[in-house]
Amino acid sequence: MRMSKWLAALAACGLVTSAQAEIWKDYAPSKAVWNVTFVKVKPNKIDDYLLGLKQSWITGCEVSKKMGVLEDCYVYVSESASGGPFNVMLVQKMPNGTVREPDEARYRKYMEEYRKSLADAKQKELVESYEEMRSFFGEADFRRVEWK
Repeated sequence: MRMSKWLAALAACGLVTSAQAEIWKDYAPSKAVWNVTFVKVKPNKIDDYLLGLKQSWITGCEVSKKMGVLEDCYVYVSESASGGPFNVMLVQKMPNGTVREPDEARYRKYMEEYRKSLADAKQKELVESYEEMRSFFGEADFRRVEWK
């Protein structure tokens, strides 16, 4: 009797189900892929890091968007800049996973366009200063769950 009351309580809370979720029947992964890079930036350097990203990373994102490799790019900053293992997220949304396949022609076109936007000397200066400001916590690819 106690066990049935316990199971009834768990079922009411949604902790016990009679069916398992099934991919393609109950949900599907999106075709789009979000790449997220987690960065720990020194709290007193976040503004400098963001200005550098605007000139380097965002420039690269814009080139990739024009080429159709990316749909969008985002930079997120934690409201508690010094707490936690990371305080900045760099997010790129790709239309699908196939754009990650190696492609020499696409790479060369990207580098040509990127270099038009940012001089090599400026790029090296920005990247070298990043080492003083930040460290990488990790990176992951995500697909949104699309419910059926």
